[in-house]
Amino acid sequence: MTTVSGPNYDPFQGGGSSRSMVIGCEVNDLGNMLRRATVGGFEIMCDEPETIGGNGTAPPPLHYFAASILF
Repeated sequence: MTTVSGPNYDPFQGGGSSRSMVIGCEVNDLGNMLRRATVGGFEIMCDEPETIGGNGTAPPPLHYFAASILF
């Protein structure tokens, strides 16, 4: 009788290790719910709709969050 088992995958073989990632981000409040974020060399603007006090000039933060899940 032969027993077959799955592969023994150890991503940190040979003494162990760890990985980490640091993402720097700067956000500026431009007034009236408009914000500009700089992250990874890119500039991202967000605003809220006029119905809740913004100007509606950029997507609201929740739209970015929803899109990030789909990416």
